[in-house]
Amino acid sequence: MTAVAQVPRLNLLPHRQAVRRRRSQLLLWQLACGALLGLLLALAAGAWLQQQLDTQLRRQEGWRHAMQQVNAVLISGKRVQGETAALLLRQQAIASLQEQRNAWVRMLDALARAMPAGVALHSVRQESAMVRLQGHAISQEKVAALLQALEQAAPWSRPALVEVRLEVPGAAEGAVEWTIRLALAPAGQS
Repeated sequence: MTAVAQVPRLNLLPHRQAVRRRRSQLLLWQLACGALLGLLLALAAGAWLQQQLDTQLRRQEGWRHAMQQVNAVLISGKRVQGETAALLLRQQAIASLQEQRNAWVRMLDALARAMPAGVALHSVRQESAMVRLQGHAISQEKVAALLQALEQAAPWSRPALVEVRLEVPGAAEGAVEWTIRLALAPAGQS
């Protein structure tokens, strides 16, 4: 065998190696610039999204504040409605009492005109729109006369005899206790 002598390799085209080195450096610079550009774009997109989120949060806070103001107005409106309803109820109660006052005046006037001699009234009680009268008379005929006189003096009163008791302790012979129910005069009745 023949021995081959090792010949040192000589680079006959040194510019190729320099071009290869420049290409790899350019590729590394391009990769670094691309990564830096990507990072900058990601930061810019993140900042834009954060700004959009802040704008949306401010808008939502504005709506929340406006809703709180509307709720406050609605609550005060409901309070005013309640107060108005209470005032209306008071007004109706006062009007009802005024009507009842007039009804009582008409009823007592008719009762005074219709009360015959020998009949005494000792209790008057109101039961809703009705009046319960209790008293005593010297006879049952006087009670009947009272009922007829009430019917003539106040036909709207619809007098009704509820009870007549004959045995009155400590009273004269023939004396009775009676209970009569009358309707109060309706509003506008004179």
